[in-house]
Amino acid sequence: MKRILVALMVMGLLSSVSLTASAKDLKIGYVDIFKVFNEYKKTKDYDKKLETQKNEAEKQLDKKKQELEKLQNKLSLLKEEEQKKQQEVMAKEVKAYRELERKVFVDVKKERDEKMKEIIDDINAIVDDYAKKNSFSLIVNKNAVLYGDKVMDITSDILKIANKKYKSK
Repeated sequence: MKRILVALMVMGLLSSVSLTASAKDLKIGYVDIFKVFNEYKKTKDYDKKLETQKNEAEKQLDKKKQELEKLQNKLSLLKEEEQKKQQEVMAKEVKAYRELERKVFVDVKKERDEKMKEIIDDINAIVDDYAKKNSFSLIVNKNAVLYGDKVMDITSDILKIANKKYKSK
């Protein structure tokens, strides 16, 4: 029994020594993905484009809303019979307004989601390529790192490469 215990301890010691030796050969880095995403020129350009689209959509909605308010104001001036006809028109206009509002926001959200996925895919491809070119064994997101030496932080390298690739396109 004593021999088995000693043998297990020796095997454990040898395996920890071999793991330590192979761990020294590992090249590990981390990237602040949120920083890369937020400072990526493509993200900033897309945010500007999205803001412009959103403002244009809001202008359309405001115009439609003003038309509805005018119809509402006219309604009180009309005779009862004409009011009923105008209320039907008003109901159709309100329905059209709500449909336009829904469509605008759904379309904007859908486009935003597609673009975000495209940007994340770009960043992932850049990190993958960087890891292969620089012989990294492991690159993790900074948010998953409790402690990491600044030497292991490759965020600025990834951001430079991403912005350089985007400019060249």
